[in-house]
Amino acid sequence: MSITVERLGSSFVAEVHGVDIENLSDADWTVLHRAYLENKILVIPDQDLSVHAFAALGARFGEVVRHPVAKFAHPDEPDVMMLSNDTSYGKPVGVKDAGSFWHSDRSYMQRTSNETMLYSVEIPDEGGDTYFADLEAAYEDLPDATKRRIGGLRYISHYRWTKDRDDPESRWSFMTPEERANTPPTDRPVVRIHPETGRKALFVFPGITTGVKGIVGMEEAESDALLEDLYGHLTQDKFQYRFKWGGPGTVLIWDNRCVMHKATTKQLSADKIRTLYRISTLGGVP
Repeated sequence: MSITVERLGSSFVAEVHGVDIENLSDADWTVLHRAYLENKILVIPDQDLSVHAFAALGARFGEVVRHPVAKFAHPDEPDVMMLSNDTSYGKPVGVKDAGSFWHSDRSYMQRTSNETMLYSVEIPDEGGDTYFADLEAAYEDLPDATKRRIGGLRYISHYRWTKDRDDPESRWSFMTPEERANTPPTDRPVVRIHPETGRKALFVFPGITTGVKGIVGMEEAESDALLEDLYGHLTQDKFQYRFKWGGPGTVLIWDNRCVMHKATTKQLSADKIRTLYRISTLGGVP
């Protein structure tokens, strides 16, 4: 069976059929990777993967980055992280509330993340959707004057930093000195150029985990105003796609260099179980 790639409406998401990830040939990999770059997000349903096969798919894309919370690593494959609101013997199976705010993985680290991929193990009959926003489309939609204004700007990002220390998503006050030392402040471009496609995208995020402190060389009030304008722009509905998990056996892959995402697992009731495998690959310095 040949591989088919179908764009989902006018979105930046494509659904792929006719691929067997468990037995992925070099030719199939070439088609898959090209489709990934062209569409930003791939949905690959009807898979029956072992955790080892899923880990192997991640390695095809690049060097896998293990999540720092080791207790949520898969017991048979430490490169794979467990995302779940399930419990076993009174203990959480995986991270329950990860990513419930707009962000791009590792945007606060010197080397960011290229790909993130999820594999659905258990999906509730409703809820647990994942939201995405197209940051290339958001950039293209900006007025020319704004593009010129932000073209060379950079900002400081510091993991979990926020002005509002009482926000439950912050966790800044609970980080150990070692954890803070491992996530030092770093500077990021407001506009990022994709190293493989050459396309430009906004690369600034309103989520607390990204810890955006402010624009370099700009007064705080002006910086705050500009950032709020950009946040309001890039979170518009017209740039978003809401992915509904249809069931187990689906692989979801996205490009952190040009899209941002947020989860809704935190909103699930206790009887709605969602369990996913997660892999993220190491990227470059924007």
